[in-house]
Amino acid sequence: MSQTNIKMIQYAHDIAKKNFGQTFPNPTVGCVIAKNSKIISKAVTNQSGRPHAEEIALAQAGDSSKGATMYVTLEPCFHSSKNGSCTDQILRSGIKEIFISAADPDKRTNRKSINKLRKNNVLVNVGLGKDKTYYLNKFFFKSIKKKQPFTKVKLAISNDEKIAWSNYKSKWISNEYSREYSHKLRQLSQAILTTSKTIIKDNPSLTVRLKNNKEKHIPIIVIDNNLRIPFNSKILKNISKKRVIIFTSKKNKKSSNLVKLGCEIINCKVNKKNKLNLKSIFKRIYSLNISDLLVEAGGILFTELMKNKLVDEVHIFKSEIIIGPNGKPAYLNKKIENLKLSLQETRKFKNDTYFNFDIV
Repeated sequence: MSQTNIKMIQYAHDIAKKNFGQTFPNPTVGCVIAKNSKIISKAVTNQSGRPHAEEIALAQAGDSSKGATMYVTLEPCFHSSKNGSCTDQILRSGIKEIFISAADPDKRTNRKSINKLRKNNVLVNVGLGKDKTYYLNKFFFKSIKKKQPFTKVKLAISNDEKIAWSNYKSKWISNEYSREYSHKLRQLSQAILTTSKTIIKDNPSLTVRLKNNKEKHIPIIVIDNNLRIPFNSKILKNISKKRVIIFTSKKNKKSSNLVKLGCEIINCKVNKKNKLNLKSIFKRIYSLNISDLLVEAGGILFTELMKNKLVDEVHIFKSEIIIGPNGKPAYLNKKIENLKLSLQETRKFKNDTYFNFDIV
């Protein structure tokens, strides 16, 4: 493999990073078109998910794309769009060779574009830089495989692994630098999942508030079996600017009023323990075209999600505070260090330590 091809596909990945976590439910894709080792166009998938990187790069290149080489981080789409599939646009452009990092797991495209391009005499190379594509779009590959959202749990814990004092009077465990980074995690997520208990205890806004940036609303999903969410909750303010989805077993006047307010109510059956079925909820969330979740709740939900194998990543902000044995645990009846986790990253935010774990 020539160094030119390696550098070009690396550059395509660098371009894809620019919209990392901003193209939901689509993956972020980078595309470079070159001729005689010189770049003639480059593009990343639009933040709305459309148009795709290949379509933008081809439009920029115009007639210059004839006889050129394309480098793209994911297999071009096969299914039709306004201007035809990316694959059809590539064929019309006269691209002679294409480097594709990874096949698209979406059954609408999976290897169909690769085969069609080859049948039409385009030289197709697959696999260069595939690990980078998988890393950039973990949510995309895993959610399609499991048919449920890629799920990240965020926890702020004390040094003795508590998330709150017994009376829930603690306002912050983590410091302002950790909280700033937690807003970055929100920004890189498609939706936030919480519970009515967390809303009642903490009354969070669950918006993205980063310095020098306008407040951003992302969809909020609430697990609320008995429909306890208060009407004066912060998440129900300015509801016209956001999407609030509530999973509950109740269908009553309150649910009707919440719908009138602007919430989406999804009724679910309870199991023998009078609890909502988390696996069924996650399947339903995925059917709503939500493929990436950030969970912000307490130790009970974290424990249940882990038991049901619904967690993909855990993000922990650990402070030096000691709460003591009466505090609320981050995980019920087990220390976090005893869970099957694989450490991916650590950072220091003053006296706080941040840990990013994958689930083993």
